[in-house]
Amino acid sequence: MAAEFAESLPEKLGQIKSQAERALSDDTEGLKEFHFQIHKLAGAGSTFGFTALSKVSKEMEHILFQYLDTGSKLTEEGKKALTEYMEQLENICSHGIKKKEHVVEKREEEAALLEPVYTAKPSTEPGRKIFVFDNDSVILRELSEQLEIFGFNIETVSSFKTLKNLDRGEANVLVLIDTSLFQEDTASQKELRNAKDKHENKLKIIFISGKNDFDTRLKSIRSGGDDFFLFPVEIGRLIDAIDKLTERVEQEPYHVLIVDDDPEQVAFHAHILQQAGMITSVVTDPKNVIKVLVEAKPEIILMDMYMPGCSGAELASVIRQQPAFVSIPIVFLSVEDNLEKQMEALEIGADDFLTKPIKPGHLVASITNRLERTRGMRYLMERDSLTGLLNHTNLREQLAREVLRSQRTGTEICFAMIDVDHFKSVNDTYGHLTGDNVLKGLARLLNERLRKTDIIGRYGGEEFGAILLNTDLENAERIMNEIRENFSQIRQYADSKEFYVTFSCGIASYKDFDQPSELGEAADKAMYEAKQGGRNMVVVAPLDD
Repeated sequence: MAAEFAESLPEKLGQIKSQAERALSDDTEGLKEFHFQIHKLAGAGSTFGFTALSKVSKEMEHILFQYLDTGSKLTEEGKKALTEYMEQLENICSHGIKKKEHVVEKREEEAALLEPVYTAKPSTEPGRKIFVFDNDSVILRELSEQLEIFGFNIETVSSFKTLKNLDRGEANVLVLIDTSLFQEDTASQKELRNAKDKHENKLKIIFISGKNDFDTRLKSIRSGGDDFFLFPVEIGRLIDAIDKLTERVEQEPYHVLIVDDDPEQVAFHAHILQQAGMITSVVTDPKNVIKVLVEAKPEIILMDMYMPGCSGAELASVIRQQPAFVSIPIVFLSVEDNLEKQMEALEIGADDFLTKPIKPGHLVASITNRLERTRGMRYLMERDSLTGLLNHTNLREQLAREVLRSQRTGTEICFAMIDVDHFKSVNDTYGHLTGDNVLKGLARLLNERLRKTDIIGRYGGEEFGAILLNTDLENAERIMNEIRENFSQIRQYADSKEFYVTFSCGIASYKDFDQPSELGEAADKAMYEAKQGGRNMVVVAPLDD
């Protein structure tokens, strides 16, 4: 697909140069057509992976839009800038494309290779910094220690003046405050409210209190409090509140597969969806669809009805014949406006029918609505209801998939098996609700300390599994030991009683065990050895003699 696009570039560039001449001669229609051609080129460059081409095209598109939006003619300065950009386009097309500047279909293994090495340093990610109002609060000191275990940066604020002047740009500023601050000092309530008003609701306040009376809660509301926690605090619930208030709950971008034999249509629609924050894979030859479905794993298929060699209806039938792809929504996008033919398309397995031409907003809304429902259903099927991690079946499937990927790419992966120590005793002593909180806390810690590309699941009961991508044994053992030590320092609470929990871990490497079943068994055996060796330790699976 990238090769076909590259081959068509000289012809496209000739058309663009013709429109550029019209635009530079103050031809209004020529300016509009020039903008349209550049818009399509920007989308195509982005879709097919030619980043330099896309970047220059987008710069030109931005300049042209300014003139079209105001209805004014190009200034001499504008003409000069566009001429220089055209020279850059010609240079890129004659040199950069031939050198194959970018891999077109960015696969997941490449994303894993780009992940930074594991680090114990505090994160600078927005939402990871928390300010603590210092009034010598023992409660806040203890909470700060616990939050640091989960990777938060804690910074002390010593005065209301400092609090008012905090600047985090567009991000919300979150402050933890002990309610004892305003118990005997009513002026503090006014100062906090003034600080809140100055930040125009970007300042978020969570009050931590040792008192649960009505007056204390009312004062926290009047002081601008966004949430209230009674000490001792269940750390998982507090972190959930922090994520919500700092808008840190992130959603993976939607992944759309576009199937159309017209490269320009593909590029145009891909560009619209990319601007809406979606990832797109593209196929112009229907014969390649199954391969892309397997490798790219898109969440929805946007397909043309009429393509040479294989119609959209026939391709949809082929896709629906295969159990692995039955649940992927198929949306037809076609010029076909005959209602009967649209209904026929829906009957053979399509989920929706959109008619060309379609407004960008309508396309984005239709795809987004369909994907929101699909993700919700898939989440319930794939995830463990307690922890939100992958369930046992899907974790094993992911392990098999990543082993195959490693066989292709030669990258290293490690598999870690984790078991909470003496978990039955926790349930028997403190109750199953407390035991559930322990498991949710461990799931949260694994999510915070491992990378986004790593894969985490609940294996069953108190057992968890983690697939560490592009990671050798030395790094895997180090990070799992750090997480083990962190987990052992988390204060667990049940009816105001404080206790601590540990876990044992076994790790195996794909370099030593190159089959998914062998890798899983080796990690499980190493975990058992950790249990037998005294618990609260990480054991690396030895090579079989």
